[in-house]
Amino acid sequence: MSGRVAVILLLVCVTEVVPRTCRKYANQVLLVSMDGFRYDYPEKVATPNFDRMARNGVRAAYVNNTFTTKTFPSHYSIATGLYDESHGIVGNHMYDPKYNEIFSMRSHETKWWDQGEPIWITTRKRGLRSGTLFWPGSEVEIQGLRPNTWYTYNESLPFDQRVDMVIDMLKKDKLNFVTTYFHEPDRTGHLFGPESVEVRNKIVEMDTLLGTLLDKLNASGLLETVNLILTSDHGMATTDYDNKLIEIYDLVDRAKINFTVDSGPIMHVVPVEGQVDTVIRKINRNPNFTAYRKEDIPEGWHYKNNRRIMPVFVLAKEGWTITPNKTESRMYPNKGNHGYDNNLMTMRPIFYAMGPNFRSGFSASPLKSIDIYPLICELLGISPSPNNGTLANTDRFLQSFPNDQQVCDGAVSSTDIRSSAILIPLLLVVGVLIS
Repeated sequence: MSGRVAVILLLVCVTEVVPRTCRKYANQVLLVSMDGFRYDYPEKVATPNFDRMARNGVRAAYVNNTFTTKTFPSHYSIATGLYDESHGIVGNHMYDPKYNEIFSMRSHETKWWDQGEPIWITTRKRGLRSGTLFWPGSEVEIQGLRPNTWYTYNESLPFDQRVDMVIDMLKKDKLNFVTTYFHEPDRTGHLFGPESVEVRNKIVEMDTLLGTLLDKLNASGLLETVNLILTSDHGMATTDYDNKLIEIYDLVDRAKINFTVDSGPIMHVVPVEGQVDTVIRKINRNPNFTAYRKEDIPEGWHYKNNRRIMPVFVLAKEGWTITPNKTESRMYPNKGNHGYDNNLMTMRPIFYAMGPNFRSGFSASPLKSIDIYPLICELLGISPSPNNGTLANTDRFLQSFPNDQQVCDGAVSSTDIRSSAILIPLLLVVGVLIS
């Protein structure tokens, strides 16, 4: 008996999961926001402590923040990695037709906030511990959870005391993720304008505060174990309430409008039935404002696919203001404001990062505010919830170590899926000859 065996090479397309080399991360992250800190403020005065962060860590040219460039929407985009239309906080004030209610900055009911999942909830869901000190939305219960430690907002709490509280959360409570918020230099920018002496003085104060934070992190032995991210929600533009303030009812007959929501650089308008086109046409006669049908809002803003966006949306040109009551607005004049087109340089905030996993002395190109959420998840070694950001814009900020692990600890972002064609030898018995 004799036989022949044939070995045939087949070309097979195989999908393989290729582990990405992963860094060994410190297990604590501190996220700090200084409200209204425009990207170029550190160049206006001497800022030795911002310089210290840049010298020992990462400084991005600026942050491309989400539209609108308002405090609550922008902070929630940082916290969730989502565009405004996705997380649902579309303004500091907004109307929800489902509830027939107006949202204000004191609204802490879950129903306003639960379209997005903030990082302090993601950390808890992944078995880690989080703490928040005054970040917008952090007092709210989301998916039945709150941070392990949180505080009701108290604007009068001194900034130095806030620093001490977050140090305790990291050192004594050993929380994995901690965030805090400071309402300056935003407050001063509104009152005096971004180019004012008062703002320059406030920048010096905030630099001193940053120095206090860095010194206390160092004294507590945390500088080598905590990854610190310092950013802001938006920038600030100069406004003129004497010459660049328009009341909407000077543009449109009051009888054609049911109601308006919000004011300043933006306004949502609910016209009387059948009057949408008329309202838009009337507003657009003024070259300093652009009115859009909801469905015509530019795609790049990611700002129309939510029920809280009203039938007509109005955006002012930089420096201009639209209001439902001109007399009332002039009683509380702003010399600076934000909420304008997020493509304006004046709307862009800062980004600094420093810690054991950040490169040293690295000047980075811009990132998006929605990229901060997946970056924090990466630093904590946890899988992010669905978001609009990407680690691709921040991965270059991070430094590798010789003892990098080959396999990431379960993070969704930590594997590459590749399809490849490979040759597989197959042993085929093609025939047996019997003689």
